Amino acid sequence: MSNGLEKITMSEITIVVFIPTLERGGAEKQAVMLTNALQKNFKIILVVWNGNLVAPNFKLYVEENKIHTVFLIGSLPLKFFHFYTLLRTAKVKFIFSFLASSNFFGALAGKLAGVSTIVGGIRNAEIPRFKLMLQMYLHNHLLDFTIFNNFAGKENLIKKGFHKNKCVVVPNCLELSTNKIVRENKQNVTIISLARFVPQKDFYTALQAIHYLVKKFNFNSTEIKYLIVGYGEQENKIYAWIKKLCLEKYVEVIVNPNNPLNLVKESDIFLSSSIFEGTSNSIMEAMAFSLPIVATDAGDNRFLVENNKNGFVSPIKDYEQLAINLERLIRNSKLRNEFGKFSYQKIKNEYSIANFRNKYLTLIEQCIV
Repeated sequence: MSNGLEKITMSEITIVVFIPTLERGGAEKQAVMLTNALQKNFKIILVVWNGNLVAPNFKLYVEENKIHTVFLIGSLPLKFFHFYTLLRTAKVKFIFSFLASSNFFGALAGKLAGVSTIVGGIRNAEIPRFKLMLQMYLHNHLLDFTIFNNFAGKENLIKKGFHKNKCVVVPNCLELSTNKIVRENKQNVTIISLARFVPQKDFYTALQAIHYLVKKFNFNSTEIKYLIVGYGEQENKIYAWIKKLCLEKYVEVIVNPNNPLNLVKESDIFLSSSIFEGTSNSIMEAMAFSLPIVATDAGDNRFLVENNKNGFVSPIKDYEQLAINLERLIRNSKLRNEFGKFSYQKIKNEYSIANFRNKYLTLIEQCIV
């Protein structure tokens, strides 16, 4: 960093990190980690628009890290008034919003309150049409910048009309909580997917891949196990698909467990079958636990997963190729460990909190120097 930012004291700049909820999710995790990373330099406030929607793990995180958090409660007009008042009285200079609704309310309240720099956030490479039009208007007319957590999203939305010079990419970061793991060879290999049960994650293709794997390569239920971990609107559909494909002996669905990352840590291969993504937090978490990855070419998966180095990237909806890639790893414990080692090192080198923090500091410096 240049001397410009170093000369600015914490008391001179107040920053708001703005998130719709603190329910379990990737954007929420990145928001609290950003707040914690920046509070070493600035006076920083985490604002939660729906203050009654808070997951226990995030409540604990903000308490343990002594993060100044404001939970907005009440009707929409009342929350907006309190947010506007906070921005005015705290003399906030920067707003970093993370999702469409916080981009909208952050832009409106920030403009009214005279906030110097308002930065939106986009977390996926694809956006539904209505949100696309709203996000493009905010980006082009009200926001100073939009931060994408993935290169695919930036490139896609520039083609659709987003002003290029206001687009910034800051990939997600991850706190490493364990050392590199070397797994022993074993008879039963566990494949895991960790995601919300929504159409974007395309669990039907994942289950088709397991079905093809069983039939094509003659695996029995003592050799492979597939865990689907998460929660969401398609839970009943997933059970129906498992029954339709006769996979009851091979697949277990675990809904909203207390510590899903323990299940990831105990598994052998991570499978992601998404149709679209940003930078996948679940893939990053699997890599941090030294897992090889089999994924579709969605969002920035190709940046996380390097073919024949830490996993395989397949075309979207290509369940046959997903199955073939899974089979290569199931048959070869040495390859799984080699890929897992590369996964861990890649997260450590390229997706650290230090890198994440420095990218935000660079943007802040650009705006104030």
